[in-house]
Amino acid sequence: MKALKATILLGSVMASTALHAQTNVQIYGIVDVGVEYVNKARISSTGTATGSLAKVDSGNAAASRIGFRGREDLGDGLAAVFGLENGFSADTGALANGGRLFGRQAYVGLAGKFGEVQLGRETTPIFDFGAIYDPMIPARYSALALDAAFASRADNAIRYGGKFGGLTLSTQYSFGFDSTIVNGGEVPGAFQVGKEMSTNVNYQFGNVLAGVLYDRQNGTSVATQQNTVERMALGIVADFNPVMIYAAFQRRNMRTSPTSTRTNLYWVAMSYNPTAAVTLLAAAYSYNPAGASNRTGMYTLLGSYALSKRTDIYSELGLMRNQAKAAMALDGTVNPGDNQAGLTLGIRHRF
Repeated sequence: MKALKATILLGSVMASTALHAQTNVQIYGIVDVGVEYVNKARISSTGTATGSLAKVDSGNAAASRIGFRGREDLGDGLAAVFGLENGFSADTGALANGGRLFGRQAYVGLAGKFGEVQLGRETTPIFDFGAIYDPMIPARYSALALDAAFASRADNAIRYGGKFGGLTLSTQYSFGFDSTIVNGGEVPGAFQVGKEMSTNVNYQFGNVLAGVLYDRQNGTSVATQQNTVERMALGIVADFNPVMIYAAFQRRNMRTSPTSTRTNLYWVAMSYNPTAAVTLLAAAYSYNPAGASNRTGMYTLLGSYALSKRTDIYSELGLMRNQAKAAMALDGTVNPGDNQAGLTLGIRHRF
């Protein structure tokens, strides 16, 4: 009986596809697996001992994924769009993004001359900002190691994007940005729980692109809904083909009544393509939380060589330098004041 039901369901899907052949559906993805070595990784959560760590890992240069996106022409310049994108660990086959089936994206919307409106689980304008102004992203040793929000998504979101001449805009509102938290959003009588508002505006003039970002998240419970995390950022990139220069600044304000803390993050970076097959990246970051002896500097180099249009091999070298009270890590956890070096070697295939 189950086999019969599966056959009927498959036949229905195929018939639906045939009836709506004008819909353009694309299957795409990335599989990225490599070997990573880091030193001074903490062995346990409570111990002080550290040791080196070597492992096979997924997503050292780009997160492994498989996705489906489609577009249907509705006439008069209007189109229906959708996207479903699954993240997974290619070294184990396990689901990523908190075990969600489509944890990277799951949305449907409308597109036209006005831009595009999407509803569902969405990448955020913070994601957009990081992807534009840090050439190391989505590699492991990038601004992601200092603020994971540069890879953030929001559940229960409404997103708008548009391009008007040299101006591009992405803005988003989420009624509850993380649905894995019990009562983390969309709570009756408490609309601020889990709320997130975010906007990224960029302007292209000549060979220079500049952008600004604002994002604010509220606490994820009724008791903490007045607490906020704000991010404000400025970025610039100049294209001097074959060299591109990047610079960015982000300020993060965390307000937990009656106190507030501030963290500044700066970086400069460069990309160089000496040939069509070779890409070289370099970046330096400064992570400065409030307080004494809390600063961290991170320095990274990445090189990739394209074996074809779809497949490349890569290597990234990173160094995290912590002051006495800082404990930022390239991977895993480190003891306060410890520096950490890391190296990845891997292969990435796009389809």
